[in-house]
Amino acid sequence: MKRRDFLKYGTTLSALPLVLKGQPVYAVARNLFLESLTSFRPDRKLVLVQLNGGNDGLNTFVPLDQYDNLQKARSNIIIPQNKLIHFTETIGLHPYFSKIKALSDEEKCLVIQNVGYPQPNLSHFRSKDIVTSGSASDEVIHSGWMGRMLNELHPDYPVGYPNESYPHPVALTIGSAGSQTCQGYGSNLSAVIKNLNTVYQSPGEPGSYPDSPFGKEMEYIAGVMKRTEIYLEGISEASSEATNLSSHYPTSGNKLADQLKIVARLIAGGLNTQIYVVNLGGWDTHADQTEDGVPENGRHRTLLSNLSNALFAFQDDLNLLGVEDDVLGLVYTEFGRRIKSNASFGTDHGTAWPAILFGSKVNPIILGSNPVIPNQVEKKDNLPMQFDFRSVYGSIFKEWFEADDADVQQVLFDQFESLPILKPDTTSERTVTTRKFEMYPNPVKDHVMITLEVSEGDCTLQLFTSSGHLIKTPTSKLFNAGLHHFSLDLSYLEPGTYFLGLINGSRRQTIPFLKM
Repeated sequence: MKRRDFLKYGTTLSALPLVLKGQPVYAVARNLFLESLTSFRPDRKLVLVQLNGGNDGLNTFVPLDQYDNLQKARSNIIIPQNKLIHFTETIGLHPYFSKIKALSDEEKCLVIQNVGYPQPNLSHFRSKDIVTSGSASDEVIHSGWMGRMLNELHPDYPVGYPNESYPHPVALTIGSAGSQTCQGYGSNLSAVIKNLNTVYQSPGEPGSYPDSPFGKEMEYIAGVMKRTEIYLEGISEASSEATNLSSHYPTSGNKLADQLKIVARLIAGGLNTQIYVVNLGGWDTHADQTEDGVPENGRHRTLLSNLSNALFAFQDDLNLLGVEDDVLGLVYTEFGRRIKSNASFGTDHGTAWPAILFGSKVNPIILGSNPVIPNQVEKKDNLPMQFDFRSVYGSIFKEWFEADDADVQQVLFDQFESLPILKPDTTSERTVTTRKFEMYPNPVKDHVMITLEVSEGDCTLQLFTSSGHLIKTPTSKLFNAGLHHFSLDLSYLEPGTYFLGLINGSRRQTIPFLKM
């Protein structure tokens, strides 16, 4: 079995009694791959906001240029056009999502339209597994996309943690259970607290758990709680060093705001944890998405209001506390909703959804186009994917944490399109290259000229589909240092979007191009 497949499907790598030449398998793997992860930016934080249940993107960011057809498809729930907030010339916001407009006006919000994955699964449990693990729809992976990266940074976790170098949690979930997103090859790397007054009491003494699936689960939960208990002193110390300053936090009834309030206080108080996970449930709006015949009222209104108010207060707090440049947030869900509404004034499980990135460093644009709504919509009709959700994850790793392309590909098990999620001046000089890598013409008809400036050594050019699948390796050989010009025949490609990737030592670059 290839190492890539071993890590992909292995469930308890740290527990397996496997050795190779006297070393544990994980140690050998660490030596072979990902040593460059020491460059992973330790000063930057990521806040993951998971919307459990599947958000209705068409009722969140309403496509104004498709409004007439959308009105036919969901006449019993669509918000009147004159009630929508003007977001762009072609997008209207739900009227109770107004604080997202305020974040956008401050250039602290990026919207990615039509996020999903090929062959989508419409089961909550399976789709959530796919999104938290970073897997394809036809494979089961037991580790989380963030957990794998954290495991490469902390291969011995939890043995010896906390320690002098890492006295604080590697990741922290605000809630009642550890996030599957942070599940490593053997252990979950996230500590868990419900609030800043959390006190844990083990549900059983060592060796007292019954030899049954229930007993194993009890033992696992106890282990997570015990590890969290070790970190509580550091968490408490950080919380005592800062006070929330924003006046925009809701006083009651907003669980997400309560969670983010804790995160802001801990970051400002000096907690060195890099990954924070929060969540908001209730997005499975099969019924009563609207209320009393008023489309802008109902369950979705409450959810969107809570989400936008919480994000705005959190960002305001980070700004006032002087730490907002160190924090990036991602809002995502397991799937979207159908185009056509149902008879219960709701929407059923669908495919693509809008993701939101927020923070002072995000590229304040709309990525993607409005979905096209047919003139006649059938009950089964769904929105096509435009961006693979793993492109979002990979872009966060590469742009925000400045991990190398090869490391990201190893963790996500494939190469995916990079998205311009940050403002151009955010990425450090380490990732900027002045050496040439150019293609002409672009768009391409048959042949292209490549201009390539390289260091001496092996140089590989790879051709990928827009979804990141390798098509061909046009060249892989030793190049002398300097400038090179040569022609590539691309006449065999079908019309569409592709990427040409370059590997030269530690250098990784891609050029997107259009084949006519």
